[in-house]
Amino acid sequence: AGDQGLFTSLYTSLAQQLPREPMEWRRTYGRAPKMIHLEANFVQFKEELLPKEGNKALLTFPFLHIYWTDCCDTETYKSSVKEDMMRWQNTLRSHSSADWVIIVVETNDTKKKNKTNILPRSSIVDKIRSDFCNKQNDRCVVLSDPLKDSSRSLESWNSLLLKLRTLLLMSFTKNLGRFEDDMRTLREKRTQPGWSFCEYFMVQEELAFVFEMLQQFEDALVQYDELDALFTQYVLNFGAGDTANWLGSFCAPVHNWSGLLLRRPIDMEKRDSIQHGEASLLDLRSYLFSRQCTLLIFLQRPWEVTQRALELLHNCVQELRLLEVSVIDGALDCWVFLSCLEVLHRIEGCCDQAELAANCSHTVGLWAYATDK
Repeated sequence: AGDQGLFTSLYTSLAQQLPREPMEWRRTYGRAPKMIHLEANFVQFKEELLPKEGNKALLTFPFLHIYWTDCCDTETYKSSVKEDMMRWQNTLRSHSSADWVIIVVETNDTKKKNKTNILPRSSIVDKIRSDFCNKQNDRCVVLSDPLKDSSRSLESWNSLLLKLRTLLLMSFTKNLGRFEDDMRTLREKRTQPGWSFCEYFMVQEELAFVFEMLQQFEDALVQYDELDALFTQYVLNFGAGDTANWLGSFCAPVHNWSGLLLRRPIDMEKRDSIQHGEASLLDLRSYLFSRQCTLLIFLQRPWEVTQRALELLHNCVQELRLLEVSVIDGALDCWVFLSCLEVLHRIEGCCDQAELAANCSHTVGLWAYATDK
């Protein structure tokens, strides 16, 4: 918010330099601290972007609000800037957004302009601090000559970057904790009528996307593994006579047996079918496995992909039987055969020949299963 032209003049440097230095990320529940690089998108302030009550999204609303000004004249501040800041703060307060910072940019040009206003009673920064920051003086930051090549400018710029990283990480951690609490609450409601696995899937996947964005691939994989285990438990319970309404869509006849697809980071077509509650059992299992595969390859554990793939293929055959899904003769054999080849092809794409030869014990099971089909 604030002076868009001023922000635009600094945007490129800000976006490039913000992720350069890592930050220590400390979380609760005794988790070990991690070093992360924070990348951020900057969007123009609009009230409709602020989160609404009950919003389950984590990646689609702004975490930290920044007001930019290079106002150096007390009369201008009183007549327009102060009022604009007040509107901005009132809007944030009405949406319970407490994460904000005001950046006052000082340049030699603004100092020259200010010579007419000799010895003002207090500087603009002091006025802003007294009008808006109360006991939070650290929420008003002065940036000196950001485009000048001097040690003072560099020190001021680095100090601002550190402040933004710190505030951004604080806000992100707080919002992430709230999101995880809401997700646990939603998971605990799974025995209630109307609960939908597909809706819950999208919520937990959002958490996986956040961890993946922060390059915390192990944490992202845990989210998919939990979804995998939850779905498996429901299918086993169904086989034991305990039904859930939402499982009905997964009992639909199999009309597509084109095999796993592992060459895209995200198979949007299958993801959309899950989001709209239209996914078949093979769609869900294929999508879930493709995401696990992507993360395992990021973690440089390709042989775990082959081991998991073999388990997946055997389990899917069992799950289709448990859910009494109608499958055309030969369709399942085709799906298994094509899936084996896809996994082998994906592994060959990220390993060299020497590695493949040295680790053939990991791929032999898939070759055997494919040959059998």
